[in-house]
Amino acid sequence: MDEAFLRQKYVDERLSIDEISTLTSSARTTIRKYLKHYEIPIRRPGENLRQKLSLAYGRRLASRYEVDHKRELETIEKMKDLRHQGYSYWKIASILNTMQIPTKTRKGAWRARSVQQILDRVRVETRSKVDSASASPTIVPS
Repeated sequence: MDEAFLRQKYVDERLSIDEISTLTSSARTTIRKYLKHYEIPIRRPGENLRQKLSLAYGRRLASRYEVDHKRELETIEKMKDLRHQGYSYWKIASILNTMQIPTKTRKGAWRARSVQQILDRVRVETRSKVDSASASPTIVPS
C-alpha cells in the first residue's frame, strides 16, 4: 500500500477507512495497519461524518468539501453594494428581510449584527488575499 495514495485518500479527500478498504478491495484492518505504519493520525470513529457546527455565509458543503454558495455570494454582493451606497447595517437587514432573502439557517430574520459580521469577514478575507498576492518574493543575493 502506497503512502502517498493513503495520504491523498485519508487526509486530503477525508475518506473513511471503510471507504478506502472498499475502494482497494482490502480489509479495514489492513488499511488501519498501513495508516499506523506511515504514522498517519487515525481519526476517531464518527469524526469523518461530523460536520462543522456552522459554515460561513457564502459557503456550503459538497461531498465533504467547503465550496462557494452562489446565491449567498450574490446576497453578499448586494450587502456590499448597499453598504457602499451608505446604507446602515440595520437598513440593509431590513431590505434583505423585505426581499425575503433567507438567512443561513433559513430561520428567523436578518439582523444588523449579522450583516455587519458577514461584511467584516468578507473584508478581512479580501484584505488577506490582497496582502498575500502583493507579497513580493524575496531575492537573496548570491
